[in-house]
Amino acid sequence: MSNADFFDRAYADNGPKILNGFSRPVYHNLMGALYGHQFDKMGYGGMIRHTEAGMLYEWASEVPRGGTIVEIGCYGGLSTSYLVKGSEGRDVQIVSIDPFDSDLNVQAERTDGCVALEDKPNKELVAERMAGLGAGDRVTLIEGYSQEVVKDWDRAIDFLWIDGNHDQAYLDYTDWSPHLKVGGRIGFHDAHPRYGYPQVAEDVRKALDSDQWTRLEHVKSIICAVKAR
Repeated sequence: MSNADFFDRAYADNGPKILNGFSRPVYHNLMGALYGHQFDKMGYGGMIRHTEAGMLYEWASEVPRGGTIVEIGCYGGLSTSYLVKGSEGRDVQIVSIDPFDSDLNVQAERTDGCVALEDKPNKELVAERMAGLGAGDRVTLIEGYSQEVVKDWDRAIDFLWIDGNHDQAYLDYTDWSPHLKVGGRIGFHDAHPRYGYPQVAEDVRKALDSDQWTRLEHVKSIICAVKAR
């Protein structure tokens, strides 16, 4: 199946598909049942489904020892926590980038309107949650904006998880994917027109519809792929 065919089928209106390597709802639901209920979604204020959380755990478990995960968009640390648990015991470093509750006037100018700014968690709260997981030395929280942080970035990435401002998913892709290792995975949240946001879906199709990307997969609102070259 070509990448163009993948998107035609993934974004079709007639529901999930069951082919291996495209969408595997039985497997995804199993991962959700096994690993996707570890944290209180309402308590964290997160917006990932249990199947998505379970697959984040699974993909993080595939990151090699000593590898690096970059997360764009942390909010209260729900997805971060699944990345932490999935990569546990292998000295994987996780860097999570979010403005948290800082510079709210600037955030108001840049907002995609999907998150209420007055209720945003602060960095200290998320740091406490990571410390509570025993991962304070593995998680680096950067209070800032991805397009500015990338200017000084010089580390190879094994798993790039993009779940930030929905108006700049393609910009995050162009900024950060050059740092992704060949064989590394990229994942986009809210990247399905039915389960997520049409603008993100359009950006992700533009980003991944090339032979640079292989092993594309659709998990509810997530589209992910592996870098082939």
